[in-house]
Amino acid sequence: MRLIPVMLALLLALTPGAVAVQASAPSGPAATSPSLVRADDAAQSADGGNTTNVMTLGTAPARTAFDAPSLALGSSLAMDRGEFRAQLGVKTLDRQLRAANSTEERKQILNRYRYRIENRIISLKAAEQQATQAFSNGTIPKSEYLRTLGAIDSEVTDIKRLITAMRTRASSVPRFGMQTEANTLKGKLVTVEGPIRDRIAAAMRGEKPPTRVYVATARTGVVLSTIVNGEYVREIVRTDRRNPASSADSSMTAARQSVIAQYPWTYNHSSFTGADSRYGTTNIYQITFQHTQGELVAYYDGGTQSVFREIQYKRLTGQTALPTGPAVSNTSENVTLTVNRTFAGGPLRVALTNATGAPLQGQITVAGEPVGRTGSDGVLWTLGPAEQFRVSATRDFTTVNVTAAPTEAP
Repeated sequence: MRLIPVMLALLLALTPGAVAVQASAPSGPAATSPSLVRADDAAQSADGGNTTNVMTLGTAPARTAFDAPSLALGSSLAMDRGEFRAQLGVKTLDRQLRAANSTEERKQILNRYRYRIENRIISLKAAEQQATQAFSNGTIPKSEYLRTLGAIDSEVTDIKRLITAMRTRASSVPRFGMQTEANTLKGKLVTVEGPIRDRIAAAMRGEKPPTRVYVATARTGVVLSTIVNGEYVREIVRTDRRNPASSADSSMTAARQSVIAQYPWTYNHSSFTGADSRYGTTNIYQITFQHTQGELVAYYDGGTQSVFREIQYKRLTGQTALPTGPAVSNTSENVTLTVNRTFAGGPLRVALTNATGAPLQGQITVAGEPVGRTGSDGVLWTLGPAEQFRVSATRDFTTVNVTAAPTEAP
């Protein structure tokens, strides 16, 4: 499933999820179980598999970067205008339906409304693809790219309001429901939304503090990861594994079995069965696992019979936290710096101690970039770069350096 060149999944497995083991698909919009990555695409934990497998890009990223999107007044105003347009669109729909003289006319109004939503989704996905290509070839900076992803995620929220309005109004028209159509539209949006994109949008509005984000792009897709409140979050979309035009079909049972087969650790350590679902006629199945370390949400394309999207949440502290990677350490003047390596964009653990093992607080830089300060426990969790890097810790007047490289998939 996850394909990223330099990542193995020693600690990854990001998602606190619900294990998808149900057979029936709910009527609501949801995805289906992912046909996880093939053996050559999957990254596994270094210790032989003590965490969730991770989907990678399947090829070397064209570009990687770190950034912490923050309040952007222009973007915030644009998102506010988008929300206003959505509200206005719903009011316009209501006015047209009230003025309609027959059931047939109401059906025509709702169908035209659906077509407009579909066209908007097409334009939104094209804008995301254009921005990804521009970032990959260096045409736009990382800050602009991440702001674009956040703005698109905000527009997805607006579009979902329109979809909900359409479905609700259609339910009042005799012998005319649009539940399937609504779920299909939501399925077409899954590749341009996500928890990290949503977090970026909130930061741009000033609703949440900036969060350091790792981004990697390739012709095959996009990876985003971050750490929020002691939890590692990662989302990946493999556009090469999604084929809406495929005539092949699947089933919830087949989707679930494929996901279980490719996420064996997750399934075997799941805390309970999650809700599986299908997005209308899109042939997309969503399977959710809640396991001992966090949650995994996998999206399966019944046409390609592959998992094309994955969201993972992983706890970094506590009794059932994500296991750490192989350690590299160095000592100078009674200050020891220990770095537990990880894959590119994965959770990197940095610890400072003295000769007795007592925790120390100090400033940390990774690849020359300040990333924070170790806490009272002497530990700082951050994100790992995609290439060999240096970690430096400064405690009082003592600086300790460690050179490390990202772990590779086996």
